Amino acid sequence: MFSFGERTCPNSCRCEGKTVHCDSAGFLEVPENVSVGCQGLSLRYNELHTLLPYQFAHLSQLLWIYLDHNQISAVDSRAFQGVRRLKELILSSNRITSLHNSTFHGIPNLRSLDLSYNKLEILQPANLRSLYLQWNRIRVVNQGLPWTWYTLQKLDLSGNEIQTLDPAVFHCLPNLQVLNLESNKLSNVSQEAVSAWISLTSISLAGNMWDCGTGICPLVAWLRNFRGSKDTTMICSSPKYLQGEKIMEATRNHGICEETDYVLTETPSPMSELISEATAEPTYAPTSGSPPMPPTSTFGPPPPFRPRPIPHPTLPGHMSKDPRDSVARARPTAVPPPDMEHMTLHKVVVGSVALFFSMSLLLTIIYVLWRRYPGATRLLQQRSMVGRKRRKKSPEPEQNLSSQLQEYYMSYNPAATPEALEVLGNGTGSCTCTISSSRECEV
Repeated sequence: MFSFGERTCPNSCRCEGKTVHCDSAGFLEVPENVSVGCQGLSLRYNELHTLLPYQFAHLSQLLWIYLDHNQISAVDSRAFQGVRRLKELILSSNRITSLHNSTFHGIPNLRSLDLSYNKLEILQPANLRSLYLQWNRIRVVNQGLPWTWYTLQKLDLSGNEIQTLDPAVFHCLPNLQVLNLESNKLSNVSQEAVSAWISLTSISLAGNMWDCGTGICPLVAWLRNFRGSKDTTMICSSPKYLQGEKIMEATRNHGICEETDYVLTETPSPMSELISEATAEPTYAPTSGSPPMPPTSTFGPPPPFRPRPIPHPTLPGHMSKDPRDSVARARPTAVPPPDMEHMTLHKVVVGSVALFFSMSLLLTIIYVLWRRYPGATRLLQQRSMVGRKRRKKSPEPEQNLSSQLQEYYMSYNPAATPEALEVLGNGTGSCTCTISSSRECEV
């Protein structure tokens, strides 16, 4: 055993107060000569492969441990025995495929657990507030052993391969507030599942393979009524004629989901676990010394809820063919939903009120100017009257000018003889000159 004085700071590590940083030092196992008063230990970017039983038992004051970016593939179920004060544990970016049920039972104060970027396929709960499981290999959130996770508030399952959601899972999370399901393989969510999202304040669902058929309607109806933080950029992956369109717009524009209140089907509130669809029995860490647990019974995901479509009258010319159907089916005529009518009426009322206030403001300004500057008002009136008089007088000189510029007209009556042309050409003989509206005439 090392004395307290010898447990000062391990080689290749940096110690600051009660925290020890041994990052990127090439450690193959956890160093032993760490001060027993250490409250924070960072072993990031090393070459750790296994966490042994009672690995940190001599560091009972630890509040956080960072073990990310190692090669850890095996975690003994007793590895964290003796660190009851631990609140934050980071195990991301390793090669962990499974964790024993009792791995975190010895850490009652654990609040944040990061297991992202591993190869997990099965997990049992702990007394956590935040759980990060993004970019693992979880395929389905399904029902398992009975338990209730009252403390969990944030769950990140993004970047997995989840295809279905069991409603029982969310009945076990009565205080869940933040749920991230981005970049999975979900095609729809059942009515029972969305009805269990009673405590959510933020949800992320983008990047899934959404099928914009009638099966998406329970989720669409829930999102329309949800007042928390949500992502509205969810895109349809099928059917083909709706690919690339936003779910909320496609269901509204194509009349897929009617304004119907879906009936909530009560489901029992058994407890659940996160388990992969491909794993029939739980796996255990290779170095675990505890006896194997009996296999847990898992249940398949419930069939997706599909409300019965309501028939609509169709008119000629409103037929559309779905590439996947062999027979053309009628598409309901586009009828503006009630919320759009209310929105239009609201816009008309707001526009009328705005116009009324604008006119009132303009008249008020004119009245104030008239009362405060009466001389300026009279001057403006006089100028306007002078301008009108000038506009009335302006047509007279134009008429005089047009009369002065009139053309001259000449009429002659020569004799009906051949010499008449000579008389006209030589300038001799009688000629009559008629001038219309002119003062002078020269011949």
